[in-house]
Amino acid sequence: MKLIKRVNLLDDKKLIMKLNILTIPLLVIFFALFTLLTLDRKLTEKVTIDLMYLVIAILSMAGLIIVHELIHGIFFKLFNKEGKVKFGFKNGLAYATSPNSLYSRWQFLLILLAPFVLITLVLWLLYAYREISPYAFVWLASFHGSACIGDFYFCYLVTKAPAHSYVEDTEQGINFYSNH
Repeated sequence: MKLIKRVNLLDDKKLIMKLNILTIPLLVIFFALFTLLTLDRKLTEKVTIDLMYLVIAILSMAGLIIVHELIHGIFFKLFNKEGKVKFGFKNGLAYATSPNSLYSRWQFLLILLAPFVLITLVLWLLYAYREISPYAFVWLASFHGSACIGDFYFCYLVTKAPAHSYVEDTEQGINFYSNH
């Protein structure tokens, strides 16, 4: 197979900075979208922000990041049972990787999008069944959605890759290959 493109995200501080800046408008978009989804319920509860509330919010967000990366790991294994999965944190980014594993474009898109879809769905169900407040749903879903910026960026790259190309997951990013 022939290497078409190499994307080294974890060592590209300029790209990381651009993606981090893009999380701000993405947060606003998700906040508006998820707020619209909660307009069916009267907001009667008062929200007081105290130290305990902030601790719970930070722990919830950290938990979402951990679950997010675990979902990536599960989907890596789903499509490549022999592949090894590693987890890490570098340059402000939490990541799951399956180094040197090759995936078709559609498999890699599923790996990339699974955490966003599954976590958003679970948060929505928790909200719908009144297990979490509208405020908690909007904030957690918006935070998580905007934190998926790296996955969305990789989705963009994967959709722009040639139709019959393959994606190799690396510890720094992704590589694209063609067998033509």
